[in-house]
Amino acid sequence: MAMDCSSDIIVGRVGSESTPIYVEIISRRPIPLGTYITIPFESLNVLNGSVKKHCLVGVVSRTGYRKLIPTSPTITATSMQTIGIDDELLRYSPSVARIIADVYENGIEVASVPPPPDSHVFLAPPSVLSKMFSRRSDSSIKIGHLTSRSDVEIYVDVNALTKHLFITGTTGSGKSNTVALLADKIASLGGTVIIFDVHGEYSSLRSMYSDVYIHVIDYKLNPLKIHPRTLARMIIPEAAATIQRALTMRALGCAKLLFESVVKMYGISEEAVKILSNPSTSEVGKLLRDRDKCPSLQYDFRGYMVDDEEDMDINDRLAWLLKEYVKVLIKSSRDSNSEAVAKACSKVDEFFEYAAVSFNTPHPIELAAPSSIIIVNASMLNDDQRDYSLKIILDELLRYVRGRMIENAPNPILIFIEEAHLFLNVNRATISKTSIERVAREGRKFGLSLAIVSQRPRNIDPNTLSQIQNFIFMKLIQESDQLAIMNISDMLTEDLARSLSSMNVGEALILGEWIGRFPAYVKIERHLGKHMGSSLDIASIWRASKYRKDVSSIVTRIDTDAYSELKDLLQS
Repeated sequence: MAMDCSSDIIVGRVGSESTPIYVEIISRRPIPLGTYITIPFESLNVLNGSVKKHCLVGVVSRTGYRKLIPTSPTITATSMQTIGIDDELLRYSPSVARIIADVYENGIEVASVPPPPDSHVFLAPPSVLSKMFSRRSDSSIKIGHLTSRSDVEIYVDVNALTKHLFITGTTGSGKSNTVALLADKIASLGGTVIIFDVHGEYSSLRSMYSDVYIHVIDYKLNPLKIHPRTLARMIIPEAAATIQRALTMRALGCAKLLFESVVKMYGISEEAVKILSNPSTSEVGKLLRDRDKCPSLQYDFRGYMVDDEEDMDINDRLAWLLKEYVKVLIKSSRDSNSEAVAKACSKVDEFFEYAAVSFNTPHPIELAAPSSIIIVNASMLNDDQRDYSLKIILDELLRYVRGRMIENAPNPILIFIEEAHLFLNVNRATISKTSIERVAREGRKFGLSLAIVSQRPRNIDPNTLSQIQNFIFMKLIQESDQLAIMNISDMLTEDLARSLSSMNVGEALILGEWIGRFPAYVKIERHLGKHMGSSLDIASIWRASKYRKDVSSIVTRIDTDAYSELKDLLQS
C-alpha cells in the first residue's frame, strides 16, 4: 500500500517524456532547482493483472522557460497581445525531475515504472521526505535541512565515515562552516577530530557544546619528533644530492640522541642550553662517544653563540645549538669530500634560518582524547614544510590507530585535510600523497578516516578520491570541476552536477552511504562558533580607517591651534 503521496500544492503535470529515471514536468512558472516532488499513480502488473500504487519521489535538476510561439519578425509577443492573447499564455515552463525512489509504507524501492503523462505533480509532503532523509540513530548527527524545506531535517550516519568524505565547493561556498559543524558535532558524540589547517582559519573556533575540548597547535617543526631521514629530506630535497643528504641524516641522528637526552632530563630550560653549549665537559656528552658512528665532540659552543643571544628565547637558542651541532658533526665526517660537506652545511644554515622550529610542538596524538578537536595550525610553514608535516602526522596517526586496534582498545580518529589539492595534486608529486593514499586504503580497518576538503576537484588525484564513498558538493561553477566530480561518484548524474552552479552559500548536494541511497539538497546548519573563513568587509574597514584618520587630523589641528594660542598669550 502506498503512502499519502499528495500535498496541498500542485506544481505541475507530467509532460511528454516520462521514464523511471527522470520525468518532464510542465508548469506555468519554473520550479526551483532542488525542489522535491511526488507523483502518485497506479500501474498494471502485466504478469498477473494486479494494480499497484506508486509514490515516486524526485528532485528538480533542470528548469527554465519556453515560448509557445517562437518570436519572429512577423510574430511577436507584442503583436499577439494586440489581438487579445495575454503574454502569460504565450510561455510555459518545462522542468526535469530526477526520480530517486518509489516510497511505500513498508519500504523504499528504486522506481521501475514511469508515471503516465498528465499525472499531477505535487510538492513532496514532509512525511514522505522524512521517511527518506530523517533517519535517526545513536550514530547520526543533524547537519541541516532540505533546501527550502526547513520542516525536513537531515541526518547523516558518522559510522559511514570509515569510508571517508570529500567536501568541495568554490571559495566562499561554505566549506569551512561545514567542516566546523561536522567536527563539533562528531566531537560532541565523543569523537576525536583533527583539522589540518593550512591557513589558520580555525584557530578561533569555539565549540557549541560545553563538553567538547578544542586544542590549537600553532604547528612548528619539532626536530625531536621527526625521523632524521625525513628531516634530512626536508633540508636537502634535491634528488641528486645523495651524499649531502646522507651526511646530514647521520649528523641529525647523532644530534637528536644528545638533545633528546638533555631535554628529557632538564626540559626546555636554561640548564639544557648551558649543558648543550659545552657537551665535551658534561656527562651527557658521553652519549655521543658511546654511540656507534657518532664522533665525540670536543667543542665549546659558548664562544660562538650569536650576537643577539639576549633577544632569543630558550627555544631559539636550542634551535641555534642544534644547527651548530649538525654542522660540526657533518664536518667531522671522514668519508666525504669537502664540496659535499660545504654544501650540506650551507643548506643546514638556510633551513634553520627560515623554518619554523619549536621543541615544544606536540604531536596531535599526544592531545587525542574523547570529545576533542585538535586544530593543527600550519599557516607558519611554507608549502614544502606543510607537505612533510602532513606526511609525518598521517604516518604517526596510522601507526597509532593500528597499535590501538592490536591492543583491542580502538580509538577512531577523523582528520580533515584542508586545501587538499596542495597535497593530492594530479599534476605534481608530493611527499604526503603516498601517506594520504595509504590512509585512504588502510585507515578504514583501524579507525582512521579522511575528510578531504578542496575548492579545486579537477586538480585532485582521482586515485585517492576513488576510495571515498561520502560526498558534500557545494557551489561549483567551472565545467571542468563538474566533470571531475562526475567521474568520482556514480550517483552524481550530469543534470545534478550542472545544478551545482545555482547553489547559494551554505547549500550542498549530499551523497553517499552516510545519508543513504538518495541525493539530498541540503541547507547546511550554521556553526555559531566559526568566525574566520568568511570574506572581509573591506569597504567597512576602509571607511573606519578613513574616519580614524580624519579624527586624528582634526585632533592634531586642534592641538596645534591651542599651542599657538597659548604661545601668543605667554609672549604678550
